[in-house]
Amino acid sequence: MTSTNVNPVAQAVSSFKNLDIDDRLVVFGSLFGKISETVSTTDIDKLSTQKAADLVAQIQQLSPEEQVYALRDLLPASRNDQNETMLDPHPSKAMVELAQGGSKIPTGEYGAMNAEGKLAFWYFLGQRLGSTIIDIPRDYTPSPQATELINTVKSLNTNDLVSFLKQVLQTKVKA
Repeated sequence: MTSTNVNPVAQAVSSFKNLDIDDRLVVFGSLFGKISETVSTTDIDKLSTQKAADLVAQIQQLSPEEQVYALRDLLPASRNDQNETMLDPHPSKAMVELAQGGSKIPTGEYGAMNAEGKLAFWYFLGQRLGSTIIDIPRDYTPSPQATELINTVKSLNTNDLVSFLKQVLQTKVKA
């Protein structure tokens, strides 16, 4: 009989990379919604939080639809496109954005953050889900893979959860 030593964090990271962008947002929304209720602000204050707080404040100023597009643009973790313009995937909206000078969200600022800064960003965002930041729509049904990943990640101990989050925030995931 052979036994396999499966690293649950590595397996969760691999599963996360294979999700589409909306399911990744649901996973993050679910996790950070819970994390923001349990982690003390003094723990978060130890992180580099000013840029994260400023970026969340910028997102709060957007319409709910623009917030969704902004989060879709920000989630690919290794993005460091400080001089690139992120456009709405819908062609007519992209044309409007081009006419207005591009997206209102500085994706390069997010991309330049280290993993701790990104953790702070998603923590602050999780605190505001459903109030000043659009929440996961009640009628959205995540894929079975996303649901399984949410359950797996919620069962991780705190150190493994932080390790999972840091890994997915600093590795490039397919868009």
